[in-house]
Amino acid sequence: ALNEEKYLPHLLDDLTKQTFRDFEVILVDGNSSDATVAKAKSFAKSLPHLTILTSPKRHVCVQRNLGAKKAIADTLIFMDADNRLPLYFLQGIKYRLESTPSDICTVWTKPDNSNPANDIISFGINLGLEIQNNITPRFILESMIIIRKLAFIKIGGFDTNSDYAEGIPFISQANSASFMIKIFRDPTYQYSFRRFRKFGTIHILKTYTQLGISNFLGEKYKNKKAQELYPMLGGSLFTTSNKAKNKFLQHISKLLQDF
Repeated sequence: ALNEEKYLPHLLDDLTKQTFRDFEVILVDGNSSDATVAKAKSFAKSLPHLTILTSPKRHVCVQRNLGAKKAIADTLIFMDADNRLPLYFLQGIKYRLESTPSDICTVWTKPDNSNPANDIISFGINLGLEIQNNITPRFILESMIIIRKLAFIKIGGFDTNSDYAEGIPFISQANSASFMIKIFRDPTYQYSFRRFRKFGTIHILKTYTQLGISNFLGEKYKNKKAQELYPMLGGSLFTTSNKAKNKFLQHISKLLQDF
């Protein structure tokens, strides 16, 4: 997590209400400048197996690898701080893993604010995930990655050289190691549309398109684009001034001319 004082408490509260209770929670903070850690600590009693770590580097892959190293469970669930979970979510994941052989999986999403536009985008995301059940998976939403710990260790964790869409090289490594990857339609979780609300749907779709194209042009070029288009600022990205917001969008418009 990074500067997620607004959203993280909601996710932690969802975890306190889970019907399945045998789990640990590991929060790896990227040296937040807000009250993220303080608010997480307030859940110590309601989440007795809560561990809070501070990453030596502010980088999502480094932070996730650190959390995995600390985990004692044999199944790891990586999720974003702005996710929301129904109370049966962990029970549902347990059922899926027990009933369907898989080493890595993810599930369908629902928008955090349902309306026609968001529902269409969410359906498109789910459709893109679903078709991968019939082909070799090429991507996975980083907001929800579920994996057996032994598989995670064999893959080597997340690529710390990746500055964007860490799920793509992660899934590539999983395919190379012949791990079984499944997409489940349920249980679902709420995926945050705050990026769309902050910067506008068209701008964000253009950003994702550009980053997707750059992914085919090599790791070095992809990371250069990612640093310009999609800075790893965590929740602080959504509390920036209008001036910073406009600068971000200007970068996108300028970089669109590259293709």
